[in-house]
Amino acid sequence: MKKISKTAAISTYIVSIILIIGLIVGNVYAEKYSQIITTYLGHSTDKIVSSKDDTEVDSEYYKSAFTSADEMQTEGERISQEIVEEGIVLLKNDNDALPLKAGSKISLLGQSSVDLVYGAGISGLVDTNKAPDLLAALTGSGFEINKTLWDFYKTGEGSSYRKEVPDIYGEGPYAVNEVPASVYKDEVMKSFSDYNDAAVVVIGRSGGESSDLTTAVLPTGSHYLEIDDNERDLLKMATETFDKVIVLINASNTLELGFLEEYDIDAAIVVGAIGPHGANAIGEVLNGNVNPSGKLVDTYAYDAFSSPAMKNFGNYNIANSKVTMGNSYMVYAEGIYVGYRYYETRYEDVVLGNESAANYDYSTQVQFPFGYGLSYTTFEWSDYNVKELDDTYEVSLNVTNTGSVAGKEVVQIYMQSPYTEYDKQNKIEKASAELVGFAKTSAIEPGKSETVQIEIDKEEMKTYDTHGYGTYIVDAGTYYFAAGRNAHDALNNILTAKGKTAADHMDDDGNTALVKDFTVDQLDSTTYKVSTDTGNEITNQFADVDIKKYDPSFEYLSRNDWTGTWPVTYADGSMTASQEFLADLEISHTEDPEAVMPATGKINEEYGKLSAAMFIGREYDDKLWDVLLDQLTVDEMTELVRMGGYATVPIPSINLPATINKDGPAGISGELVGGNVQAVAYPGEVVMASTWNVDLIRELGELIGEDSLSNKVAGWYAPGVNIHRTPFGGRNFEYFSEDSFLSGKLAASEVAGVQSKGAFAMMKHFVLNEQETNRMGGAMFANEQTTRELYLQPFETTVREGEVLGAMASMNRIGARWSGGHKGLMTETLRNEWGFKGLVITDQASFPVFAYQDILEGQEAGTNLWLNTDANLWKFTKDQLTPATVSNIRESTHAILYTIINSNAMNGVSVTSKIVAVLPLWKYWLIAANIVIGLIALGAMFIVSRKLIKQKRISG
Repeated sequence: MKKISKTAAISTYIVSIILIIGLIVGNVYAEKYSQIITTYLGHSTDKIVSSKDDTEVDSEYYKSAFTSADEMQTEGERISQEIVEEGIVLLKNDNDALPLKAGSKISLLGQSSVDLVYGAGISGLVDTNKAPDLLAALTGSGFEINKTLWDFYKTGEGSSYRKEVPDIYGEGPYAVNEVPASVYKDEVMKSFSDYNDAAVVVIGRSGGESSDLTTAVLPTGSHYLEIDDNERDLLKMATETFDKVIVLINASNTLELGFLEEYDIDAAIVVGAIGPHGANAIGEVLNGNVNPSGKLVDTYAYDAFSSPAMKNFGNYNIANSKVTMGNSYMVYAEGIYVGYRYYETRYEDVVLGNESAANYDYSTQVQFPFGYGLSYTTFEWSDYNVKELDDTYEVSLNVTNTGSVAGKEVVQIYMQSPYTEYDKQNKIEKASAELVGFAKTSAIEPGKSETVQIEIDKEEMKTYDTHGYGTYIVDAGTYYFAAGRNAHDALNNILTAKGKTAADHMDDDGNTALVKDFTVDQLDSTTYKVSTDTGNEITNQFADVDIKKYDPSFEYLSRNDWTGTWPVTYADGSMTASQEFLADLEISHTEDPEAVMPATGKINEEYGKLSAAMFIGREYDDKLWDVLLDQLTVDEMTELVRMGGYATVPIPSINLPATINKDGPAGISGELVGGNVQAVAYPGEVVMASTWNVDLIRELGELIGEDSLSNKVAGWYAPGVNIHRTPFGGRNFEYFSEDSFLSGKLAASEVAGVQSKGAFAMMKHFVLNEQETNRMGGAMFANEQTTRELYLQPFETTVREGEVLGAMASMNRIGARWSGGHKGLMTETLRNEWGFKGLVITDQASFPVFAYQDILEGQEAGTNLWLNTDANLWKFTKDQLTPATVSNIRESTHAILYTIINSNAMNGVSVTSKIVAVLPLWKYWLIAANIVIGLIALGAMFIVSRKLIKQKRISG
């Protein structure tokens, strides 16, 4: 027998012990994160067991419209391309430089030409492995592409230069990294002469979750949203070498585009994150097969820092706070004056003589106004009419194609409400123009016309009066409804109707034929003080979100005194908080001493044992829900509300199935938490919004719903309906627009489509989450009018028109209180005013750092489900399960059950079916691994020990 050395024996013991310890630790963590592992691997924790009676019942409540996965994929890719085709905005087209002639020989310039922005970081991740690149797209559209130049960027010396964005943790730089002019060698430069019909210069910028775009000057001489020195050299090279230069801006954030006027650039188009199937649309627009019809969803200012919101944007700290995740803040000092609401309103005040022209020159402030976009054809508008009905205004307008090619037009309707002395006295602000309606025509052939009809709800006339009546009012005075090709065009129409001219500093003549006005004789403080959805009275809910609670002398920006109220960085970015503020930052909840412990684990004698399927289609307020809730145990309910990360747990006792829930504003994504998802990734929300086509977005929503059905993913963490408060928001790609009306209409349409297939959407991030910096626990302040009219309106529309079944609370605080713990938001506004019926889930809550998203505070406020994948987090202690807390958990359970039961998660579940818990497949793998590795480790120790004993006997 071969002798074993002492060293070998010790090594064997150590390795075996490490294996055993590894098994123990691995099993502990596997159990801890069992839910997310199951979701990631796409395994199941339950199954449906059908009874004999089920054969006679059709329990497929939501059905696919497609006969095969290939058919559905093809349709998804078609819609993706159509969205990009309709979402591309033509900014400039001097001398009809576009479309390019068939067979044109093109040189693609810029490293972004080989590195298109398809999506964005983290939540915006998309699989681009099969995505066509720009070479394939333009070749497919009939162009000949300079391959020498392409290879230079793709694999040659230019391949060392790529734009950079921070990682998943927000670490790392934003960098442009354009190829310096000195890197272009003679071979590359000589290739231009053979492909000189046009140069297409691609300028790209990307964003992502977890960090905002940097506002600092980069090493290459610019900030991130302006072109840098290397890009200037690139444009100089292009304009000096080529007779025709086209610029393609591939970005979701609004860049400074003054360079389009500085250089001899013939045409420019802009498109955001195109998704994996959108590149072909670029070629089809360039060759003229598609006539661009997109319109801007943000104001493009010459200076990205000129917005008043930029005075308060960044990393600001509360110097004396020791509250966990409660040491940062942000004040929305600009009030309602975000985007065009600022730029257009200040322009009007100059024209009206209320602001000095020396203080504000619109022509040097705004390059492309909100709603702007050109076409390859021309349209004439006529026969504008606005008819007043009981609850609406009915707008009609005739659109005639006066050009030579077919095209689609977007009709935009803007309202101006009176800015009265009452408003000034009560600190109500009014923008000079607000979008209140829009419609996109079909493709109109040359010489043909189409009559557009738009319905405007009279409710758009209301404004929130915080300090006077404490509710919504309709001011007395004249209301103007103007049609316009963009916000500035509409405002000029209104100003012309008021008798203003170039002598008053107007920059263009308006068209009075496109304006109608209506007069309200008396201030109305009663019509909208009661919710039209619930009948509940509407009162102030956000006094604690206003910085004036802690700083009564603070003044928000007001058009009554632009210069005197112009924002500065609040507290210079480092606040010393009052003791009241510090106390309010702490977690808190109340106990109702009168609360009675609800019944649990009780079967009703009259109804017997009820099951989930019996409640499909039942109204939320039906009393029978109480009977079902009585059946559940406290353990079943607490497990349901605390373990909601990318899934919900099954409740076999009532035959409620588990659900799988996925992220992704561009569609159901498998990029973040796996799950073997086979779904289409669509263009980003900025591109969707730029179509201004609610019907097309509804179609997109239906296809996301189809992906929900085919992948058995019931819940969707989307759409994002925050707004673009500033150009530098890292997550602007995930939100539609700077405008709350447009955002709400598109979100509602998308949600209606998604939910028509039985998925439940969870609109996010509710609310005041317009920046990524300090999104975790940051205290965000805004006054009540601003909070309601700008930041809540898209969510409100998504609830009231889209009937969304879910909402995701933001990570930040609103005022001093975490959004999910704010009862005025989650219960009084969301449910009691808007009539929301569904569940509210937290944002990420799977780690101890999110302890400020307290489950007791949140349950009391009206948040229902914790996005948690850690089996050890958010457990309720016995002392915490008071009558009040159990009652809150019970109501959360009601909301979650209602949502799931009315979703496609119930497909296959009938009244007689049973939900049976099963061990997910990976746990069998784990058991097998435990046995094999355990036997190896124990066997090795046994063999070594046996040999050592024998050796000792022999030597003894």
